[in-house]
Amino acid sequence: MNPKNARARRLYSDILTCFSRKQHRDSFQVFLDLLLDGSGRPLPTRATVKSPSAISRFLNHTSWDLRTLCRFMRQAALQLFNDTWKHAPHQRPRLEFLVDLTSLEKAGKFSGLSDWMHVLNAVHGVHLVVLYICCGDLKLPWAFQIWRGKGTSSPAALALKLLRTVPPVMLQGKRRPRLHADGGFESAEFIEAVLEREIDIVIGVRRNRTLANGTPIHELMTRGYKAQLQGLKPTMYVSWAWLYRNKEPEQRFVMSNINLGGKYLARVGKRRWRIEGFFKTIKGRFGLERFAQHSKTGVMRWWCLSGLAYLLCHLADQDVPPRPPGTWPDWGALARTVRFSFIPEVRRRALQLELSELDAFQDALSAPAP
Repeated sequence: MNPKNARARRLYSDILTCFSRKQHRDSFQVFLDLLLDGSGRPLPTRATVKSPSAISRFLNHTSWDLRTLCRFMRQAALQLFNDTWKHAPHQRPRLEFLVDLTSLEKAGKFSGLSDWMHVLNAVHGVHLVVLYICCGDLKLPWAFQIWRGKGTSSPAALALKLLRTVPPVMLQGKRRPRLHADGGFESAEFIEAVLEREIDIVIGVRRNRTLANGTPIHELMTRGYKAQLQGLKPTMYVSWAWLYRNKEPEQRFVMSNINLGGKYLARVGKRRWRIEGFFKTIKGRFGLERFAQHSKTGVMRWWCLSGLAYLLCHLADQDVPPRPPGTWPDWGALARTVRFSFIPEVRRRALQLELSELDAFQDALSAPAP
């Protein structure tokens, strides 16, 4: 891998300017070292160079600007899109927006997060609506919203808020962008609002949803069927795919405002599952759901720094030779490269402390008995 990692290094240098005090910068580097461990357990108790209480103060109490950090991350993502489009001016990759809701399960009481913690689909915890943007090889998280329970803004309404944060320059071009979502976002208000923004939609649909004539979707016999759904003004095209996850295959339905053909629509509908791969990576590698902070400030900073660790690795991945089509990045190797390239002093200090403890232990063993 290229140890220079020009894009990632530029972002990292910008992020350091968010911390005006050296002790804050040191705490940031130690926590980033934990995130880039790649094990998905960036717990402050595992830090050796800084005390767990110092990491906790950095996340919950110290004064540094999270908004500026997020702005630098978005600027880096937007620059990456612009660079990609400049290298393919005549055949730009299609921009795809993926929205989904992910649950961060938590047990116990979090009094400071009482209006964030809810039960959804039998999962108790915090539930995030995430906007994930794909364009060719680029796969980047863009923004998220917190679902605050029944009686508040629905996940579909939160997804529309996320779409409004997309810069207009990203919506330009000859190829219309597409939005992918599952059946939880199939409301008429959501679909019509997306189409008004001149974004095509490929969205999952419940098997018991009915056509205007009362026929349930699951009774359709032809893939790519042109349908007028109950309560929905735009005409949609409906298809389905079989998901072989359990012993019995599961039929999943998908619909779109564009006529892609039955088989191709089913294949395009599966592209939404890429966001599931992102959730698995950011939770399993970069500890998104392992937050143990009891303040909203601490939790929000934890999530954004987890996203920063992912983004640094993704930027580093763009500076290496292309992988064979259909292969996944080695996130462990990428995290190790970024870790050793940007914060080697943290690793050195941690190893020096471990060597000192080892020497002290060996000296105690070799000391003569009293």
